[in-house]
Amino acid sequence: MVSSTATELDFDTVLKLVAAHARTRVGRFFVTDAPTLPDKHQALEHAAMTRELAGLLDDGERLPLAGIDEAVQWLEPEATIPIDPADLLVLLGLARRTASVRRKLSAAPEALTHLKAMGQELPDTEELVAWAAPRLGRDGRVPDDASPELGRVRRAITRIRQHLVAELETIRRRHPGVTTDAPPTLRRDRYCLPVKASARAQLPGLVLDSSGTGVTAFVEPFGVVDLNNDLTDATAKERREVQRILAEVAAAFGAIKSDLADAVQTLGRIDAVQARVLFGRLIDGLLLEPGGGAALVLNQARHPLLDERLQALRTEILGEQTRSGRVQSVVPLDFEFPDDAVTLLISGPNAGGKTIVLKTIGLMVLMCYHGIPIPVAPGSTVPWFDHVWCRIGDDQDVSADLSTFSGAMATTAQLLKEAGPASLVIYDELGSGTDPLEGAALGCAVLDALTGRSCRTVATTHLASIALAASSADGMDNAAMEFDEGRGQPTYTIRMGRPGRSRGLEIAATMGLPPSVIDHARDLLGGHHLELDRRLERLEELEGELINEKIEVSREKAAATAAGARADDERRKLEEQRQELPSLLEDERNRLRDRAKSRLDKALAKLDTATEEHRHIGRKARQNIRDEALDLGTTANGEPAPPPGHLEPGTAVRLRSLGAEGVLQEIRDGQARVIVGSKRLWVAAGDIEATRKPPAQKKSETIRLEVEDREAPELILLGLDAEEARDRVERYLDRAHAGGLTTIRIVHGHGTGTLKRVVTDIVKTHPAVVSFCHPPGNRGGTGATEVTLEG
Repeated sequence: MVSSTATELDFDTVLKLVAAHARTRVGRFFVTDAPTLPDKHQALEHAAMTRELAGLLDDGERLPLAGIDEAVQWLEPEATIPIDPADLLVLLGLARRTASVRRKLSAAPEALTHLKAMGQELPDTEELVAWAAPRLGRDGRVPDDASPELGRVRRAITRIRQHLVAELETIRRRHPGVTTDAPPTLRRDRYCLPVKASARAQLPGLVLDSSGTGVTAFVEPFGVVDLNNDLTDATAKERREVQRILAEVAAAFGAIKSDLADAVQTLGRIDAVQARVLFGRLIDGLLLEPGGGAALVLNQARHPLLDERLQALRTEILGEQTRSGRVQSVVPLDFEFPDDAVTLLISGPNAGGKTIVLKTIGLMVLMCYHGIPIPVAPGSTVPWFDHVWCRIGDDQDVSADLSTFSGAMATTAQLLKEAGPASLVIYDELGSGTDPLEGAALGCAVLDALTGRSCRTVATTHLASIALAASSADGMDNAAMEFDEGRGQPTYTIRMGRPGRSRGLEIAATMGLPPSVIDHARDLLGGHHLELDRRLERLEELEGELINEKIEVSREKAAATAAGARADDERRKLEEQRQELPSLLEDERNRLRDRAKSRLDKALAKLDTATEEHRHIGRKARQNIRDEALDLGTTANGEPAPPPGHLEPGTAVRLRSLGAEGVLQEIRDGQARVIVGSKRLWVAAGDIEATRKPPAQKKSETIRLEVEDREAPELILLGLDAEEARDRVERYLDRAHAGGLTTIRIVHGHGTGTLKRVVTDIVKTHPAVVSFCHPPGNRGGTGATEVTLEG
């Protein structure tokens, strides 16, 4: 028995995982029952529809396709459209979804030609939905406004029922000892009263029923018989009107029954496309164009049945269990036919991943041809093959009296009849199943025949002679499944360009065969085979060394490239700075010129203001104005110094006028308080400049403020003019504060009051002054001013 290509490549199983994302049975059918190998036109159409729908749907969005399956039973040719409200609601749901999907696809951009064409295939059910929806309530009950007659009849029923219940309540109150406490109830669709069976004769009426115990009788009083009859007539009219409406709705659906049946098929095809899109999103798949490249290139390909991202889906759909409670991981496959080779022979140890490589290659091709995004990285391409032939596994067929080898040869004979230049051949365990010498000869002959026909062939073998023949044959090349010698385990990574070692003896040893058996097997192999194995082993070692050297060279090349890039970057920055230097110098000159002009303007403005206010500016004030005008913001060593407004408390500063260094404590109203040694001085903010280092505490004794011993706590200004008095007062306040005086007395006399005003103006603004006032008359009165200074 020859297994199908889809089964051997696990493609039918993958289709089940894709179909799990469909919302309808029809959609799942279109996924799983597609031909294994569509023609090129169909393949391109599948890919185009998947690409268009993936671009149309936002992340997480799905077309409204649920609920369609329930309507299929009423659309069979022999089926009759039902008039049951629940069944009609199912058909209405189908019409709604048809209209919704049609609107979505019709509104798609013009470039999405396949989707727009599928949208046009759907019947326009907008009018049917708009007409039928008001006649079918979502609860399965025909609404009151389904027709004017139905609304009128139901209003009449409501009035009759209310009147009937009210009459029964009146009768119940008139017979308190006859009726029970229960309210009026329904029996045989007629309203009646629960009556005590022992008092039943006291209430004239018709007995409709009795309780199971016989204690209660349900009596319809004669007074409400006509009302019950009216209610029965009205209810019958309602029933007839509802049936008429439902029959009318059923007829409307029956008129477009065939259109709805076609819509189910179209929606199923759309559902299949959506299932491919959703599956692709789950695996982060890449949609490849069938025949989009001349070479078969797979980058980071993952077999879907080994991909850990599908573990939950495989468990749900296939019943697969995670091995040992762990999520499986798959080693991604990087595959590309070598240059000038159409046949690739893969060899290596058992359980090394050769068969998985074959299945992954074939599976990626078939998924691409069906418009299914495949789990590969960008750069992958799949050429077009008219035929995909696959032989994986055991071809034994007991019923046909075929052994494994016979079955393999039967399928190979069929292959050689059909294979051509546009065929992809996947052949597992070439040359196995018979005598190794004969199997090797047949394997080489089959490969020569396929290579001569330019078939793209990927085969695996354990026979070293076939691998050696492929190494020297035109159009053929070898690949090996890597093996980690240190761990004694395969890495499941394919290495192009060399054959692999079978490692049968090593694997047998790890499985527990006695060493004596392994040694005897080596003796039986003979020197030729062992020499070949040693040469292959040495080839692997040399390849590993070359790979390591290549990595080291690449690392050094990358380092050199990075160093060159850094040098180029530094060179570029220096050149940019050189070109910008003249402009920067010009900008600095302009800045200094502007600052000098600004300070000169401020000094002139102060002088003009003083002139206008007829104020006399003392020598110290004039010196401060001059210093501010000449200060261009540089320190003594020529480096830029921060302006006073940017000096922060704690900054080391130098007092230009005194030549002393100190620490700035605060700046207030243009005056700076500086700690020099153990003294706190108030000086003009323009008189200080920042220094690059704090004052050396060990040398603080070299900074000494000289205060005359004869300085008294009193200053006499009598006989001085205003200018001399202003200068004398300013110097006296500074010296008194520096000398540690906290209370001083300034005698200015009465006279014209000029000296008094000068003293008042100065002490008001001096930063060291805490307060001032005139003393009592016995100490000079208004002819003197007593001043309190900061301690």
